[in-house]
Amino acid sequence: MKVIALTRTTPIGPSTRYRIDQYRPRLAAHGIDVQLRPLFGPTWFRILEQPAGLRRTLAKGAYSLARLAVRLIQILTLRAARPDLVLIEQQLFPYLPVSIETLLWPRRLKTALEFDDAIYLTAGHRTKLEQLCARADVVIVGNEFLANFARQHAHRVRVIPTTVDLTRYKQAQVIQRARRDENDSTLRVAWIGLRYNFPFLENLARPLAQLAAEGTKVELRVISSGSPKASSDWGDVRIVHRPWSEETEASELGACDLSVMPLPDTEWARGKCGLKVLQSMAAAVPVICSPVGVNAEIVKNGINGLLADGDQGWHEALTKLAQNLEYRKQLGESGLRTVETSYNLINGAEQLLEAYGLASLPVEEVGNPTNKKQR
Repeated sequence: MKVIALTRTTPIGPSTRYRIDQYRPRLAAHGIDVQLRPLFGPTWFRILEQPAGLRRTLAKGAYSLARLAVRLIQILTLRAARPDLVLIEQQLFPYLPVSIETLLWPRRLKTALEFDDAIYLTAGHRTKLEQLCARADVVIVGNEFLANFARQHAHRVRVIPTTVDLTRYKQAQVIQRARRDENDSTLRVAWIGLRYNFPFLENLARPLAQLAAEGTKVELRVISSGSPKASSDWGDVRIVHRPWSEETEASELGACDLSVMPLPDTEWARGKCGLKVLQSMAAAVPVICSPVGVNAEIVKNGINGLLADGDQGWHEALTKLAQNLEYRKQLGESGLRTVETSYNLINGAEQLLEAYGLASLPVEEVGNPTNKKQR
């Protein structure tokens, strides 16, 4: 089976890397050849990290126009490639109006639509996503929140949680277990993510500063392409920037005492698929996260991690782990078992095999109101 994947980015983008690219070797072992046709590359992320203003706007526009030409070529040459399935990540091009997007949709080819963010909430995208869901032979999403939207419009919807490749975290687990034996008086707190998510992290400034004011030496390790702005809100918290790379991200997590994933309780945040939580668990690092969306499904409070809400809730959770090394160890090992059981690469690949196969089956006419929509 040959799959042409029109991805949003090269594997440098987290969604493309974890939702599509990481499965390619395992799918190939089952006779499924997944070939990537990316839209945006590293230049796109460099542009997004520039300060907002005219320069970034012009750079973004010029790069987008150039990549639109590439995407059009990718679409026009699809039929000559003779794929058994065309996989579209999120949409064909984010700035096209719905009329042109649907016109470019690869007709008379089996299609799958994949998304792991609530992109239908962004301006101008709801109608587009509704129509793309209706056109796809199968829609693949990362959680039930996204599935609830897709099911209103799609023929078939499959929920496939984000997974991690545990083989990439073996050394991180070794580093984490060695860290527990160091008796270091400093509490290393990890946060991993893209720079435009720094506002989420900054919501932890007061709880972490309070913990530091009470006598705990707190080091916040920001694993990213940059570091949040200096502010008095951080108090005595030492902020350390650790440059992100695919090669070092697991080890960087393993070297910390706990990991945090704060999120606001918004519809956009409910569409998130918990990647940062799963990465930390895979490294056997105890996690604290907001009880928002899929996080509340992955983390069983007090069993394989902690859920925290508001300044007081975060301070209490941080204090529990700061004061109890044995509890950190217990939660870290339990979190690892959660990934091994439910969120590992092998499980995800098996579900993808089924989802890709579904795209080739005829849609049942009985009891499916969406199959009468125009394709």
